[in-house]
Amino acid sequence: MELRDILAMLRNHWVGIALLTLVGLAMATFMALTAEPEYRSSNSVLVTVVTGDSIADLNQGSSFVSRQVKTYAEVARSPRVLEPVVQQLGLRDSARALRSDVQASVLGEVQIIEITVTRNDAREAAAIADAVADRLASVVEELSPARADGTPSVQIDSIAPAVVPTVPASPNLRRNLALGLVVGIVLGFGWAALRTTLDTRVRTEDDARAILDTPLLATVGHDQAASGKVPQVLAPPLTVRAEEYRQLRTSLQFVDAAHRPRSFVVTSSRGGEGKSVTALNLAHAMARSDRRVCLVDADLRRPSVARYLNIEGAVGLTTVLIGRATIDDVLQPVGADGLMVLPAGRTPPNASELLGSAAMHDLVDALEERFDTVIFDCAPLLPVTDAAVLSRATDGVLLVVGSGIVNRDQLGETATKLETVGARVLGFVLNRTRRGREVHAYGYHPHAVDLDAGETAVRQGADADHAAPAGADPDQPVPARTELPGTTVEGTGENPEESTPPAEATPLDDARATPPEKGTTNDALPSPPEPERATTPGVPSSG
Repeated sequence: MELRDILAMLRNHWVGIALLTLVGLAMATFMALTAEPEYRSSNSVLVTVVTGDSIADLNQGSSFVSRQVKTYAEVARSPRVLEPVVQQLGLRDSARALRSDVQASVLGEVQIIEITVTRNDAREAAAIADAVADRLASVVEELSPARADGTPSVQIDSIAPAVVPTVPASPNLRRNLALGLVVGIVLGFGWAALRTTLDTRVRTEDDARAILDTPLLATVGHDQAASGKVPQVLAPPLTVRAEEYRQLRTSLQFVDAAHRPRSFVVTSSRGGEGKSVTALNLAHAMARSDRRVCLVDADLRRPSVARYLNIEGAVGLTTVLIGRATIDDVLQPVGADGLMVLPAGRTPPNASELLGSAAMHDLVDALEERFDTVIFDCAPLLPVTDAAVLSRATDGVLLVVGSGIVNRDQLGETATKLETVGARVLGFVLNRTRRGREVHAYGYHPHAVDLDAGETAVRQGADADHAAPAGADPDQPVPARTELPGTTVEGTGENPEESTPPAEATPLDDARATPPEKGTTNDALPSPPEPERATTPGVPSSG
C-alpha cells in the first residue's frame, strides 16, 4: 500500500478512526474511574553467609549465596512462609490466595531480595511485606546448614523496611489514557484497512481505469439538489454540474473525429448510477450548441425521461415499433433549444425483442437522417440485455460509472458483456464523485460568465431584453423565464432564445417622421434630439 493509498484510506474512513479512538479513551477512563485502587509496598532484605576470617572462606561463602539467593526468593512465596503470616496478621485470605499478591525478585547480581506486596489496603500491604521478610529470615536459618558452633550459616536482614504508601499504584489515569489512545488508534487503523481491503466499490478514476480500457470523457460530481426528494434533474446553466456536462459534450466531439458517432446508447452496469440524468443533461447541453438532438427513452423496463420532464409518456417508442404511430406523432419538443424527446411509451413484455427488431433498426436510421445526434437512454447492462442488443444498431455506447455504487466485479462483467457483443465503447463517465473545493474557485455563481459555445452573444441580447422597462418601479422584481418544464434555472432565469418584440410606433414618432411645412416654426418648444437609427448588418443606411 502506497502513501497515496494510505492518505485516501484516512480521508475515506477518518470518521470511523476517530470514533474508535474516542471509544478507546472512553473505555480507559471508565476502567480507571471504576477500578478499585491498589497499593504497593516493598521490603528489601540482604542475604549474607557467616564464614571464617580467611579470604578463602569469604569467597566460598559469597559464591554459595550467589547460587542460593534466587532459591530464597522463591521460598519467600512458599506456604511455609505465608501460612504463619496469614495467622499472625489474621488475614481472611489463604496462603495460596496471598501468594498472588506477593512478589520476590533479586535485584541484579547483588545479594538483595525485594519483597513486594500489592493489596487494596495500604497499611495491610506494608504489614504483610514486613511479616514476610521476618518469616523468610527464620525459614532460611532453619533450612541452611549450621556452623560448627550450631549457629546458622546464612542470615537475612532487612535493610529497607516497608513504608505505608500514600498514592495507589493502580489505576494510573495517565497511563490508562495513553494506553486507551494507542489501542483506539490501532483499532481504528485496523478497521479502516479492513474496510478498504474488503470494499471493492469503484470510487475513483484509477479504480475505473484499472478495469475499463476506454477513455474517461468527464467526471460529474455528486449534487445534493439532483438526489433529493424533489430532484432538480437538469443542471442550471451557471453551475459546476452544468459545466461538467458541457465537458462531456466536448469530449464526445473528439472521440473519433473521422467517424463521429451520430447515435449512441447511454447505459450503466446497474441501477442507481445516474444514466438517465446523464443522458438528459447531455442531450440538453448538445441542443444548446445549435445541434439537432433527439433523446429517446429506450429504457422499456423502467422509463423515467417523461417523468423527469413532466411530458406525456403513454405513447412513444413502443407505439412506433408496433406500427400504431409514426415518428412525427410521438416526438415532443422540450424547451426552446430545439431538443426533441421520444418517450418510451407503454412497458412491453418483450423489450429485448423490440429493441433488436428490424423496426428498431429502421427507426434508428430514420432518426439519424433527421437529427445530428440521437441519444438512447437504455436499461442497465447487468440485469437485462437491452443495452447490449441496442448497441448493435447504434454507433457506440457511453457507459456511466456510479462512484461508490458499482463494484469492480460488476464493472468487469459489464466490460466483458460489451466486448462479447462487439459494441463500440466511446468512453465512460465517472458520476457522483466527490468534488474538491478547488472546483468552486472560478466564479460559479449567478453572475458568472457562461463560456458555452454559441451562447455568449445570445445571453448579451437576453440580458438587455430582461432589463426593467423605463419608468418602472426599480424595487419591483422582473419576472424570470424558465428553461424547461419541471426544472428551475438558477441565476437570472432568462431564456436566451426569447427576445423582446419591437415597440409599436407612437404618434410622436409619426410626427417626427413627417417633415414640417414651409414657413412654419416651432420655437415655443425645444426640438427633441434625433433618435439613433438601428442599422441592420449588410443593409446600407438611408441617409
